[in-house]
Amino acid sequence: MTSRTSLFHLPDELSFSLGQISPPTNESSGSWKFSNYISVDSFAQWPAFTTVPHPEPLTWRNTPQAHAYILLYFFMAYLTRRPRTYAFRLFLLPLAVLVILHCTVQYRIMNPLYGWYNWLRGLAACACISKVIRFAVVPQGMLKLGEERLQDSALLREDDGHEVTKKREAHTKGILPPCFFDAFEVGLSARGIGWQFARGVHVPRARRASERHAYLRRTVPVVLRNFLLADLFDSSLELLPGVTVNSGTTYLPSLPPIPRYLVGTIIHVLAGIFIISGIEMWYDIVSLIGVGLFQQSPSLWPPIHDKPWLATSLHEFWSKGWHQILRDTFLVLGGYPGRWIAGDLGMLFGTFIASGLFHEVGFYLGGESIDTAVIVFFVAQAFGILAEKLYKTSTGRRVGGWLGRMWVAVFLVGLGQLCTNSWIARGAGGRALVPPAVSPARRLLFPVLRSAAARYLA
Repeated sequence: MTSRTSLFHLPDELSFSLGQISPPTNESSGSWKFSNYISVDSFAQWPAFTTVPHPEPLTWRNTPQAHAYILLYFFMAYLTRRPRTYAFRLFLLPLAVLVILHCTVQYRIMNPLYGWYNWLRGLAACACISKVIRFAVVPQGMLKLGEERLQDSALLREDDGHEVTKKREAHTKGILPPCFFDAFEVGLSARGIGWQFARGVHVPRARRASERHAYLRRTVPVVLRNFLLADLFDSSLELLPGVTVNSGTTYLPSLPPIPRYLVGTIIHVLAGIFIISGIEMWYDIVSLIGVGLFQQSPSLWPPIHDKPWLATSLHEFWSKGWHQILRDTFLVLGGYPGRWIAGDLGMLFGTFIASGLFHEVGFYLGGESIDTAVIVFFVAQAFGILAEKLYKTSTGRRVGGWLGRMWVAVFLVGLGQLCTNSWIARGAGGRALVPPAVSPARRLLFPVLRSAAARYLA
C-alpha cells in the first residue's frame, strides 16, 4: 500500500533550526523531512480528503480537479452577500481551507522550466485562504460603502424598488445572473474599492480615459508593452552564468567584490521593473475583460501602482506607491491578529510578517524550499516604518525629500537583494514565466542578435 503523508497533523516531536526549510519530499516514509532542520514524526491519520499523496503531475486533463476549490471559494463569496448565513459560513470555513490546500499541494507541474506557475498557484492558495476567512468571520457579511446590512431580494423589492430596478438593469447588461454577479463581484474585489472592508485604502488618480472605448484603446498597447518588457527580462535571466532551473545567483563569483555587488544591484533593480511590469500587465488584462466584456466603468480600474519609484518614505511606498491588491490578505493573516496581541505595534509587525510568510509559503506549497532571508527583508520594513514614526514623534517632521529617498533605497534596493538573490538561487531565474513558444525575445530577438554577432565576429 502506498504511503500517504498527512497534510494536517499533531506532531509528537519537533526540532527546529534556522535556515532553509525544505518542502515535503516524495519519499515513501511515514514522516515529512524539512531538509535536515525540521523533522516531524508520528503522524495522526486524518480522513482521506485531508491527506495528500505524492504530488501528481498537473496536466490539462486534471486541471479542473486541481482548481476545484474555486467553486467553493465563490460559493463562500456568494454566501457572504446573503443575510442569515453567518453560522453556515463558519461551518464551511475549515472545509474551504482544507480543500484549497489539498488541491494546491496534490497537483504540481513537474517540468521545472515552468516552476513559476507552481509558485503562483501557491500564492493564489494563500490569497484565497485569507479571503474565505474574511468571508466567514464577519457576522454581517461583506458590505459595500453606504450599506448598513444585507437584505433579501424580496425585502429589497418592497423597501427600495427604485434601487432594485437599477440593479436589475445593471445585471441585465451583463451575461451573468444576479447571484453569480454578486459572487464574482465580491470574490474578485482585490483592493476592495467600494467595499467597507477596504475603507481608507489609497486609490491612485486615474491616468487614462474615463470613456470605455477610449480606455480599451489606450490599455491594449500598454498590455503589449508590459508583456514585451517582462518577456525580455524573463528571457535574459537565463543568460546569466550559473543560472539554471534549480540554482543561480545575482552575485557573479567571477567578478571582484565591488563590480559583483554593482551587477547584483542592477539585476535587482531590473527585477523590480519586471515585477511591476508583470503585475500591471495582468491587472490590465483583467480590466480589459471587466470593461470590455462586462461593460464596467473604467473608474473601477484605477492604476494599480502610484509611481512607487518616487516614494520619499517607506510608509509612503508600502501604503500608496506599491500596489494594494494584497493589503487585505496581509491584514487578515497577520495585521489583525497582531493588533489583538500587541496593539498598533503588533499590527505593523504582523502585517509584514504575514507578507514575508505569504511569499515563502507560496513557494513552499509550490514544492520549493522556504528561505528565512525573504522573511527577514519584509520584517525589516516594519522596523524601518517604526523608525520613521519615532522620527516624526521626536522631531515633528515626516521623513521625506532626498534623504527620504535614500532611506527608501537602503531598504528596497539594498536589503531587497535578499529576496532577488534568494529566489534566483532556488531556480526562479532559469524558469520561464513566459512560455518559450510565445516568447518574442527567445524566438525572435535573441536569434537575430546571435546571428548578427556571429557575422560581426566572423
